[in-house]
Formats: sequence, C-alpha cells, structure tokens
Amino acid sequence: MTDNREPARIGVTVQLTEEQTRALAAGQAVDIVVRLVPDGSATCSGSPAGMGAAAMEPSSDDGTSYAHQESMRELSPTAGELLPGAVSRRAVVSLDSTLPEAETLFRSAIVSLDAIPGNEIEGISPLYHVSNFDGPDAMAAVVQLHTRLDARSLIGALGTIEVAHADQLDLDLVDMEGVVSDEPDCRVPWPSAAQRAQVLAPWFDMDPDARLGGDPVSFLLAMAPDAGRVGVLSDDWILGGER
Repeated sequence: MTDNREPARIGVTVQLTEEQTRALAAGQAVDIVVRLVPDGSATCSGSPAGMGAAAMEPSSDDGTSYAHQESMRELSPTAGELLPGAVSRRAVVSLDSTLPEAETLFRSAIVSLDAIPGNEIEGISPLYHVSNFDGPDAMAAVVQLHTRLDARSLIGALGTIEVAHADQLDLDLVDMEGVVSDEPDCRVPWPSAAQRAQVLAPWFDMDPDARLGGDPVSFLLAMAPDAGRVGVLSDDWILGGER
C-alpha cells in the first residue's frame, strides 16, 4: 500500500562557526548532517574532515530560531567567541563586476547578504557604469545595511557570497559605523575607497550626507581621479526588467 502522507517538515536555522565560514570563503566544502531527536528538535554535526559543528535548531512560525528570539549573539572580533548583546551597526558594502550579467549577480548577492541573521538591507544605490582604460568596463553599486556582525565576520560573509557566485563579482566592506581597523585582513574604512569614484558616486546618490573617514563623500567624489569615468546606468535596476 502506498503511503501518500506528506513528509514531516521542520524549519531549521544553520549557524556556521567562524572556521566554517573561512573554509567556505576559501572554496572548501562543509558537510552538515542533520539528525532528528525524540523531542522534535534537530541536531547536526560538521564534516568528518574536522570543519567543526554548526548549531541547528527548530524555527518558529516567523522563520526565526527560538534561541535567536531569546538572545542576540555576535562573534568576538578577537577570539571568535560568542558574546551576548550584539550591537547593530550601519555598514556600507560596494559591489563590482565586469560581467555583462553583473546586474543579476548584484541582485542575488544582495538577497544573500540580507538573508544572513542579524543583517538588514536599508539602502540600495543606483546602478553605475564604469569605463576602464586598462581593462573591461564594469558595473558598480553600493548597499547600506544594519548588521550585528563584527567587521571581520562581515568581511568573511562577503567572501562566502563571492565564492557562492563563482567569484564573478567583488564585494568589499567600505565602512562600518564606529569601527576603525588597520589589520591586514580587516581594514575599515576601506583605504582605497576614498579615491574610487565607482564607490563614492553610487554611495553619494544613495546618501548625500554620507561621510568617509570624517570627510564628506561629496568632497571625496569631486576629488576622485576617476570621477569622469562613472555614470548612472539605472535608478530602479533592483526591480529587474528592461532598462
């Protein structure tokens, strides 16, 4: 007799460790094995290669995990340990690609960025065309978000999104509210952003009052050496459709 009953379903949230995030950013695979336990919850373990364990738990009706509702935690920028009371900070991320399908790649990357727990996209710039004398032309955009990730974790997440899109676009953390870091793998604000019109122009369009390192973005844009090589391609590109 055929059993036509719908299979049982459970919503789960996967939280990757910092080590797993770095492994994904490096293009390595992370295998996650899910096991249901008698109380109705789910547990999981990392790959046999020693990638570490990811926490997996049932989700509530609104899609958030129960543990997430009880408390918000963030990774320590120094030790990678979980700390209570994560602070939400405003961050600016640039998107850049030389591929013809850059517009589609950007949309997908923004969805991925917004889907990370603790992230919320609050602003998306117009799409810009960038003329390059020493290489193919590019497209560029900027997004602003509130995030509960620390700077290093956010940079790692951006790297993971790049890898998920076969490194067909570049994502860079341009600035993060209240954060200054000169560490080799975590430079905030992004040093070269102050001279890059392909970052400054879309950022200024999105937020005319924006500042970078204490200077108005409008001033930095006027002084940028490549200011004459960028131009608006679309104001409503994020909605899709023909331009």
